[in-house]
Amino acid sequence: MNPAQASEFLVLFASLALVFLAVVLLVYSLIRMAVRGLQSYESKYVAGATRTLDAMYLTMTPQQILWLSVLSSVVTALLIGVSTLNAVVGFIAGAVGFVAPYLVIRLLKWRRDRRFGEQLVDALIGMGNALRAGHSLPAALELIAREMDNPMGQEMRLVVQEMRLGVPMEQALDHLCQRMPSEDLDILVTSIVISRQVGGNLAEIFDNIAHTIRERHRIEGKIASLTAQGKLQGLVIALLPLLIGVFLNAYSPDLMRPMFQDWLGWALIGLIVVLEAFGVLLIWRIVSIKV
Repeated sequence: MNPAQASEFLVLFASLALVFLAVVLLVYSLIRMAVRGLQSYESKYVAGATRTLDAMYLTMTPQQILWLSVLSSVVTALLIGVSTLNAVVGFIAGAVGFVAPYLVIRLLKWRRDRRFGEQLVDALIGMGNALRAGHSLPAALELIAREMDNPMGQEMRLVVQEMRLGVPMEQALDHLCQRMPSEDLDILVTSIVISRQVGGNLAEIFDNIAHTIRERHRIEGKIASLTAQGKLQGLVIALLPLLIGVFLNAYSPDLMRPMFQDWLGWALIGLIVVLEAFGVLLIWRIVSIKV
């Protein structure tokens, strides 16, 4: 090897070494940023998920839910990406898979809270009848805990157990409000606290609260029936572009192929998604009436 070739070899080796070093530093920086972002997300996620899991009496930890989300994201992205041979579609599916476990838990929590609100009227009537029969308020709470189904019975059993362990009734009921945040429950707990301080006919108070809650549920049901048409129209309008796109892709693939091969097509798809989300949110805000 002559000196010129040796010099070229050294320059090439040095260039490759610098490129390799730059790639290693870039990968290291990306990994550090991903780890920090995951830790930051985990700290924020744990703060909210802990309360949700405790309120639903689930034995899973927030860290397990987080790693389940990561696993769901990776598996969904690989399956959809390989089946469609499209990395962008796989990435979008992975993002949906990441939030899927959290959305399922939130849905279960929402259903449990809704069921609790529906049982609250029966619980108020039962406690009022128990007080008229001569039982004390703790005995009335214990009766509700024993006779009613979950989640009302489960929550009341926890309140009764706390009171048996020496927790004051006001504090045990405050813990119940923290687990099951509800305006109706807050009114109930406030009325109990005030009645224990200044006196009053709790049975009559429970009947009045139950009547108020029942009437509000009746009005909410009437509003839901009147706004059902608007919600259905919003759903149809939201699904119409998607259904048209699926039909055109099946009927004339050549017509839809540029949408997935050019960056302008992806930009147009992103704009459609944003406008669709804005339209659905606007329609939902219009037809959602809070009583």
